[in-house]
Amino acid sequence: MKKLDYIRLSHLEANQKIWDTITERYIALKQKNRVTGILWITVASIVFGCIAVLSWFYFLTMLFKDIRFTQHYMRTVITIQNMTAEQANKYLDTCFSDYKNRLSYGNIPMKEQKQIEATFELLCKEFGTLKPTLTQIVAESNSELKTISNYTAWKHTVEKSEINRKQQLQDEQAKRKLSAHNRTKGRMLDSFESVLTENQLDLLVNCCNDIQIFTRNIEAHDITDILACSHNEPLPVNVNKHLAVLFDKLREHKLICTTWMSVAERRNCFVSKQGKPITSKHLSTALSTSSLIKRDIEVTINEYIHSIIDSE
Repeated sequence: MKKLDYIRLSHLEANQKIWDTITERYIALKQKNRVTGILWITVASIVFGCIAVLSWFYFLTMLFKDIRFTQHYMRTVITIQNMTAEQANKYLDTCFSDYKNRLSYGNIPMKEQKQIEATFELLCKEFGTLKPTLTQIVAESNSELKTISNYTAWKHTVEKSEINRKQQLQDEQAKRKLSAHNRTKGRMLDSFESVLTENQLDLLVNCCNDIQIFTRNIEAHDITDILACSHNEPLPVNVNKHLAVLFDKLREHKLICTTWMSVAERRNCFVSKQGKPITSKHLSTALSTSSLIKRDIEVTINEYIHSIIDSE
C-alpha cells in the first residue's frame, strides 16, 4: 500500500468515525428535544469541520515519517487486502526482513527497536502461522520413539494435532474477517446492505412514484441499482425531506444499513433538481425538519412501510 493511500484511508476512517458519533448523538438528542438537537448538530458540524482540516495537516506529517513498521499501518495492509493467514505470515516475514536490514545500519534508537519488535510479536500472534517442521518435531521427540509402535502412536497424535491446529486457524481467520467487517460496517460500506425482497422493492417503487420523491417515475431496476450502489447516474430528488423520512423508516426496520446517509453521500446516489450532490449533512438536516412535511405524505409513507414489513 502506498503511503499516500494509507494516509487518505486513515483520514477518511478517522473523520467518518467522528461524524458517525456526532450523528448518533444528534439523533438521540433530537428525540428528547428537537431544538437541543439542532443546536448540537450546528455546533458539532463547525467543530467537525475544524477537526477535519487540522487532521489533514496531522496526517500529512506522516509523509515525512517511516511508517512501514507501525502496528496500525501493517494491520491496515493485512485487513484492506483481506490476506489469508498464509499471506499475512509472508507479508510479516518480508517486513521483518526489511526491518533487520535497516537495523544493520545502526540508525534505529533502542526505544524504537523495542516498539517495533513488540509490534511484530503482537501481529505474529494475531496473524502468524509459524510452526515447527516435522523434522524438528522428530528430532525433539527422538529420545521418546523407542519402538515402531510408539512412533506410530506419536505420528497419529501429531497428525491429529495438526488437523486441530488448521481448524483453529480457520476459525480464527473467520473471526478476524468478521471483526474487520464489523469495524468497517457503517463507515466504508459499498452498498446500503439492503435485505428487501422483490415484492418489497416493488412496494418501495410504488411509494416513491406515488409521493413523487424523484423528478421522474422510477422502476424496480432503478431502486435496485441505487441500493446496490451499482447505478450509472444518481437519482434526482424532488424533496429531500420525503427521501430522508422514507429511507430512515427503512433503516429503523433494519431493511438497510444504519448509516445509509454516509453511504448515499460516498456513493453519490442522489442529486438535487439542479444536479448538485446530496450529502449526508443535507439528508440529516432534512430529517431534522421532517415534522414539517404534509400530513398526507407522512400517512402514505407509513402505509407503504407497513405494507413492506407485512410482505416479509
